Amino acid sequence: MPYYDVTIETHFCAAHALRDYKGATEPVHGHNFKVFVTVTGRTVDKAGMAIDFLDLKPLIDEEVGRLHYGNLNTDVPEFGARKLSPSAENIARVLFTRLKKRLPKPVRMGSVQVYESPGCSATYRER
Repeated sequence: MPYYDVTIETHFCAAHALRDYKGATEPVHGHNFKVFVTVTGRTVDKAGMAIDFLDLKPLIDEEVGRLHYGNLNTDVPEFGARKLSPSAENIARVLFTRLKKRLPKPVRMGSVQVYESPGCSATYRER
């Protein structure tokens, strides 16, 4: 069955320190993270869209905005209180999980890809 992928690219700047990295917590340092959020739809509306970019972008901006200009270890509850290490993989998973709850029907989450630096990314998806 065919489907449509709709992707929005965004970014955020933040500091983090991976926990349990080679046996210790690494020093706090920053990145300019790039994020690609992809949602999937099986159908399009009369205008030919699975979802309007103008409806999707504010949801993504709000979720990514929670990460922008902060220290992920201390300013983001998923990485602070639960002690989840703020790796690119875990950042992608957190964004995916939060956005999944907010998407309008009939689209669903496809994937979230997080670039920590040019050429180095991690993608989270559920099958």
